[in-house]
Amino acid sequence: MEFDFVRDLDGRCRARCDMGHEAFGQWLSDEVDTAEAERLLAAIETVDSRHQDEIRKEYAEFTLALGDGEAELIGHGLAFDSGELEEGMHYYDDAHYAGCGLDDLARLLTQWQAFLTGR
Repeated sequence: MEFDFVRDLDGRCRARCDMGHEAFGQWLSDEVDTAEAERLLAAIETVDSRHQDEIRKEYAEFTLALGDGEAELIGHGLAFDSGELEEGMHYYDDAHYAGCGLDDLARLLTQWQAFLTGR
């Protein structure tokens, strides 16, 4: 997963992730501070060490599921009826859903935490 971090003109930290992982950028920007990043890194370690099969965390806009070597981020606005679309059309879901390996998520969180703290 490719990503970069920037500060807006107003000083707000923003994460941008590559195509297919955009939801992680939005989630980090809006819902993950340094303390939450630390808690999530501990949760990843718990799942990786098989002390717990799955961990689910609810956020304002997303739900994060950690388990079996994978992380899945699902936007709460993703629930829709696909029967409403014309044939051959589909919703653009990448801003509301993303998945990656736990090791990729740990790398993303570690670098986000370092960016937030100025390291």
